[in-house]
Amino acid sequence: MFNKLSVAFSGVLAACLAFSLHASEVKTIEWTDLMPEEDLKALMAMPEVAHDYSQPSPFDDNYNGEDPSAQIWQQILQSAKVKPEYNNKKIRIPGFIVPLEFDDKQNVTSFFLVPYFGACIHVPPPPPNQIIYVSGASNLRADMIYSPFWITGTITTDSISHDLANAAYSMKADKVEEYTW
Repeated sequence: MFNKLSVAFSGVLAACLAFSLHASEVKTIEWTDLMPEEDLKALMAMPEVAHDYSQPSPFDDNYNGEDPSAQIWQQILQSAKVKPEYNNKKIRIPGFIVPLEFDDKQNVTSFFLVPYFGACIHVPPPPPNQIIYVSGASNLRADMIYSPFWITGTITTDSISHDLANAAYSMKADKVEEYTW
């Protein structure tokens, strides 16, 4: 009787541990994974951007909007559409840090995570669904922000508005580590 009970208990324990490990798995994602399919298709269908400055830029305030591709660019750059399947999921994503708040030792405690260096500083910022508001960082020195980082934590579809930009996703950081390649 004892052997059958211990075998059954061991089986239940193994199943619980397997479920627990599965439930807490961290999925490494790319930035495009956060874009809904219609946004990604529109982005992929965009023509090459001309850098010759002979044509008015769709990013200028006084742009008349005659170019249909410029209207699509504007829609993509303002998209706050999220993928609900990522709500409350543990993820790991690489990116660059745009500091928002500091502690008394000037360590960054909250920041925007963005896909490329200089985003949110230069105009235009990435679309909201390509910006993640991250809180809970610790021991992240302000002089380290010029390097890319891996951020691991639980992502949500909670949006945040800030003077620098709007984020369609938020994350509570479990781990912040320098990106190595």
